[in-house]
Amino acid sequence: MKLITSTLIFLIAFQIDGYSKYEEIFINDSIPTQKNINSDKQSFTKVFYLKNGFKIKAGHEENYGKFKTFTLFQLFKNNKIIFIDSSSTEYEFGDTLYPIVIKTERNNYELLFEINDRPNKNYLKRLIIKDDVVVSEDKLPTFISKPFDVNGDRLIEYAGFWNYSETWGENNGLTDYNPILYYRLTSSGLKLDSALTKQRNISIYSDFKGYRFNEKIVMPASVINKFNNEITRIEKKQ
Repeated sequence: MKLITSTLIFLIAFQIDGYSKYEEIFINDSIPTQKNINSDKQSFTKVFYLKNGFKIKAGHEENYGKFKTFTLFQLFKNNKIIFIDSSSTEYEFGDTLYPIVIKTERNNYELLFEINDRPNKNYLKRLIIKDDVVVSEDKLPTFISKPFDVNGDRLIEYAGFWNYSETWGENNGLTDYNPILYYRLTSSGLKLDSALTKQRNISIYSDFKGYRFNEKIVMPASVINKFNNEITRIEKKQ
């Protein structure tokens, strides 16, 4: 059985005076500082400072060697708590690409955090924030890399996929349908670019069969090479 290396892409479709200013205004792709908080009575062990006045306090830390998870999570905006998660959701902060802070129109925000979903592939939790209130949350796939212009349209994009693929059958000649998704950043936040997603997946699978991983859609294992070539193309743009 063979696993395909994980990868993701998101698309960003809003640019202001070039990429450097765009990134400065909209995207925080690293965690600038961390420090221990050993005396906190609620078992908080880390604090992460983000852009635009956001701060995270995390606790209930578990060290698994290659990664750490936190199941106690508080999000602050200008030192005011706006979101608490004390469920079993396991937040990760080992990848310097996350958390990501996206500033949208009217001074609203989208924040994305990496969630450990073992044995499945990790995913991103997205919080939609308006007027310092979390109004909704959903899930996105984790990203392959920083955003870039995927198709030469001068718009910046991310890319990614939901799950790992496997091969099976005689000589491992079969695999599942595992589309790469492309997201564009508009003035109102990250949006799935359906046209680009269809175009790039048709080039891999010769047909478009939806936006979700589907192990019941059987593909010849030869598509793995095309899939991996697309991942390599994205990674080389960094």
